[in-house]
Parts: sequence; structure tokens; C-alpha cells
Amino acid sequence: MPKVIVTEEQWIQLGAERFARGGPEALVIESMSSELKCSKSSFYWYFTNRSAFIRRIVDDWIEKSTQQVITASLEPIAAEEKLTELLCQMFAVTRKGDFLFYLRKLSAEESDYQEVLDQMERARMNVAQALFMQIGLPAEAAAHKAWFLYHYYLGWYERHKLHQLTEEDVLHHVTLLREHLIQL
Repeated sequence: MPKVIVTEEQWIQLGAERFARGGPEALVIESMSSELKCSKSSFYWYFTNRSAFIRRIVDDWIEKSTQQVITASLEPIAAEEKLTELLCQMFAVTRKGDFLFYLRKLSAEESDYQEVLDQMERARMNVAQALFMQIGLPAEAAAHKAWFLYHYYLGWYERHKLHQLTEEDVLHHVTLLREHLIQL
């Protein structure tokens, strides 16, 4: 039987999917190697131990999820359109599991992850603040709106994370949010 070669990215992708479904407890290397149809030693080729694997999964998820939203908001268009695009990116993401929930739980147990979580959330709110400032709000008001928007999003995601939303649903929500909550 030929040897199956699994990439680091395949391990990380499967790890992120499992983490989103059950946190660190879902990252059982033996069952993951079975699912990837490779030997357990493949895991140790890329990661020194389970802790290093978890950190790599978290770092990769933060980079992808945060950078994706930030990149969309940097398109060379008017500030209000950038803000709308940011909102659409934020509120279109559902049915992706509970990665953030398990990251919060992990951060309560391991202080290193609290710092990572804090940095990610600051980066996300800083992007929103910059967009609010581009549309003419003073820095302090922009910071307050960014904080409010991000925390509103956290509650909204918790409520809708298990639902599949259509593009029309997202646009309707973004319109209501712009008009009534952030008053644009």
C-alpha cells in the first residue's frame, strides 16, 4: 500500500474544523490521522506536540478570519461602501462552527490565548474605528461605534451561527444595522 502524504495545511484545516466543533478536546491525533488516512507520525513531522498544533490552528484561524474581513474593507472605494462591505463580510459568516467560543474557553484556561484573543479583537475593532473615522466621525465616537458594532456582532453570531443565511438576509440585516444602530 502506498504511503499517504498529508500536508501541514491538511492537518491545520482538519484541526480547525474539529476545534470549531469541540474545542481542544476534539483534537485527538489518532482519530485525525485515521480521518486523513495517514500515520500518526505524519502529525509529528509538522508539529512538536499537541500544544504547538493548537497554537498553529488558532494563529491560522485568526489570520484567515480577521485578514479576510480587513482585506475586504481596504478595497479602493468610498468609506461608506467599505463599511458596508465590512458589515457584509461580518454578517455573512454562519454555519462555521464555534471556533470563537472554544477560543474564549481556551483563553480562560491558558493566559497566552487571552492575549491572542485580545489582540485579534483589538485589530478588528481598530479596522471598524478607522472606517468610521473615514466617514467623518471623531476618533472617540468612532471607537465607541466600533466597540458597539463588534460586541453586537458577537451576540448576533451566537444567535445565528447555526442558520444558513441568504445574501438577501445579510443585505437586509446590514441595511437595518446601518440605519438604526450605527446611524449611517
